[in-house]
Amino acid sequence: MSSSPIVRGRGATATLRKSAVIVDRDQVRTTIPFEVIQEARVGGRRARTVEIVLTDGVTHELRANNATSATAFAAAVSAGLPVELDPRGSGLVRTKRLRAPEASPLFTDWRIPTAVLCGAVAYCGYLIYLGVAHSSELIIGAVVGLFPLILGSVGTFMSVKHLCDRVVLRRRGVTVEAVSAHKLHGRSEYRFIDGEGSKRTFKSALSTGILEVTYDPRNSKRMAANIPLLLAVPVTVLKLAVALGLVAVGVVAAFSPVIP
Repeated sequence: MSSSPIVRGRGATATLRKSAVIVDRDQVRTTIPFEVIQEARVGGRRARTVEIVLTDGVTHELRANNATSATAFAAAVSAGLPVELDPRGSGLVRTKRLRAPEASPLFTDWRIPTAVLCGAVAYCGYLIYLGVAHSSELIIGAVVGLFPLILGSVGTFMSVKHLCDRVVLRRRGVTVEAVSAHKLHGRSEYRFIDGEGSKRTFKSALSTGILEVTYDPRNSKRMAANIPLLLAVPVTVLKLAVALGLVAVGVVAAFSPVIP
């Protein structure tokens, strides 16, 4: 086998190795040896589900992104199965907890700078349209309105992200005591060790010796101070309201000439 076939699905990835199928799902790696696989087939709606049936009757399923990849992966698994199988089935399947991956830097994805560049080009085209079809004086209002529009959009994104993080942390977050290390530029740095034994750092405007921090075991960058929702939610909602107000001001200032 010259390369290792891979099938990706919703929240899971299966890789075909020389003597086993490796399934990574929710930071858990499941290794299924070939000798305990009775058959590999495709099922489910639109034939997008890879079903790996073990010799003891247990079935491992993974929904692929498309039917073609599911069919190709199932065929590759079937082609690699040995003649003699082990009836112990699930008894030989191994699972291992994986370390949560580091969050990717913002600009490693080419789509983000591309979207920003396209937006800038489109807005420049809009400014040219204002000058040609209306009046050059309207360009000043469009340029001035761009600042509250950008500021409000960023604030809206950060507020919504903060609320989503709060929801995720409430569902699966782990709370620990973080110890203050030092204070820099008005923010305190707290350090703690997560359940995987990794050292983590959390920065907060709160100043205290010990701070309760809730972190997400699946995302090393998602964490927050453990403060009551009765206080955290209204503050975030207030920030969101201010950000949306800036967006409204920016939209009116920049696009009022073309708004009916």
